[in-house]
Amino acid sequence: MPWKRPPEEDEYSREMDAIHHAIHGDQAAFRMLVQLYEQRLIAYLTQMLGDHELARDLTQETFVAAYRALPRWQPPETPTASPLAPWLYRIATNRALSLIRQHHTEAMSWDAVRVPFPTPGIGLEDQVVARILLRQALESLSDDDAACLVLHFVAGERYGEIATRLGLTGEAVRKRVARGLVALRAAYLALDTEVRS
Repeated sequence: MPWKRPPEEDEYSREMDAIHHAIHGDQAAFRMLVQLYEQRLIAYLTQMLGDHELARDLTQETFVAAYRALPRWQPPETPTASPLAPWLYRIATNRALSLIRQHHTEAMSWDAVRVPFPTPGIGLEDQVVARILLRQALESLSDDDAACLVLHFVAGERYGEIATRLGLTGEAVRKRVARGLVALRAAYLALDTEVRS
């Protein structure tokens, strides 16, 4: 019998029930999960990448990857109203970071990526340099460190928001952003040395 949303359970129980049924091949349960998260992921990726159509494509890729990996999914240690959220956002973020790291991709221009330093009146030349630094820093970081850096400086999210999205603690996010800034500084110094020589 196809899965139907239980009317009386709380959000956590409803979502866990849908996940359980989706793991066992119930398409209706997985569709419910897609409906629950699709618009949120599109909005998130649009903010991160600056391109709505690209965000829609990456959201679809996220759900395909999630469907394949769902049997291996582990619920978060601390139950939340949206237990699948940190995992889905991590998949979406990693896909976006992979795309950002492909600096020659035709699908997205580096012009779409927002400058990681929200300085009013920043000139075009400085924006180009900032994008180069961001790309170089991202290439040297782990996926989690890069995700935190992009979410904080590109998407403008606070540590608590990032922690919720990625299933990390606020302190872990702070440390990852700090590592990202060290990588940005190293990229800047390398670029400065290159320019001076």
